Parts: sequence; structure tokens; C-alpha cells
Amino acid sequence: MSVLNKFLLPAISSAVALLVSVILNIDPAQAALLKFIFEGEGVNGYFTYDDSAIGRSPYTPNATAYPDGGYDYKFDFGEKGVFEGSVGNPIIFLARAEDGIPYPDTDDFIWEVRAFQRQPASEFAFVSYFHYPEDTFGGSTAIRTTVPSTAILDVYPNVDPSASRGDLLYTGTVRTRIEKVPEPTFLPALLGVGTWFLFRRQCRPLLSAKD
Repeated sequence: MSVLNKFLLPAISSAVALLVSVILNIDPAQAALLKFIFEGEGVNGYFTYDDSAIGRSPYTPNATAYPDGGYDYKFDFGEKGVFEGSVGNPIIFLARAEDGIPYPDTDDFIWEVRAFQRQPASEFAFVSYFHYPEDTFGGSTAIRTTVPSTAILDVYPNVDPSASRGDLLYTGTVRTRIEKVPEPTFLPALLGVGTWFLFRRQCRPLLSAKD
């Protein structure tokens, strides 16, 4: 391969990557989507969220909410019902007595779906609490990329924001883990085909010149 071609191929690859990202509206530096998975007796499910979501702490430094940072979710309680949708809000809450919490201090990963976000829309919010031992999160309310293997799950499907949490639908120990959502497999192939096509077009005049 000539010196020209050695420099030409990386340039073409970069151009194709940029072109594809523009066409498909893909940010090459986009952060990963994460999937929180849980299962226990009488319950299983998941929710996904963006680990680059912007957090807000308007009420207490012990909690950070990530509005609209969550995507599809499913909570399957069998005969008790299935709750699912395509938008939600992850919240990291270090439940402490100083915030008026009446139960033991815990580190909580909360999945909240506001009333208007539910599908169909409802007058009540859906809120689930994954309770971990105190200081599990190291005093940080940053969005989680890892969690311990077990948690205590409490689920309130009919939370009235102006009144109370409503009835507790489920409480119990669940197994938990976080996985990275795989990127679409078609993109590397598309980049490869685009690079080959542009490289062939660029090399054709060079080959003709040699003839």
C-alpha cells in the first residue's frame, strides 16, 4: 500500500463515521445506556437509563433525581399486575434520619414514573425503592453503574404526590444487577461498507493514472 493510501484510508473512515452519525443522529461520544435488572419471588423486571443524564437536587443534598433520564421499563408481579412504559426517572436517595425518614438509613435506587408519564396517563405516580445498606453508594448520589447483588424492593403503584404513597403493592428481597445495553450491531457494518465504497471511489483515479 502506498504512503498516500495509508493516510487516505483513516481520513475516509473518519469522514464516513461523521456522515453516518449525522444521518442517523448518533453522537460518537454518546454515553452508554444501562439496564437495571431485578428478580425475586413473585416479581421480575428491568428499567433502562442513560448514565450521562443530568441530575438535579432541589430539595436535599442526599438525593439526586435524573428527570427523563430513564427509558423503557417493566415490573411484572404476575397476578398482581404488570407495569411498563417507555419513560421514567431514576433517583439516587441516601435515606437519612436528618431528612425525616422514619425507617433505618439506607442507600436507595428509586425508579419513578410520574402520573403524566404513565401509559396511559394516570392521576397517580408509580414509585419503586431498591433499598441497599447504608453507605453502599459511598455517600454519592451519582447515577449508578453498579449495585450489590441483593436489595429490598418496595413498590407503590398509586402514589399521590400531594397526599401519600398509597398502598404498598410489593415488598421483598430481589437479586439486582446492571448491564450495559449493547450498541446496534449494524453500525460497524455500515461504517465498513461506507469506508470500502469511498475508498474504492478515491482509489479509482489513482489506478487509472497508473494505466
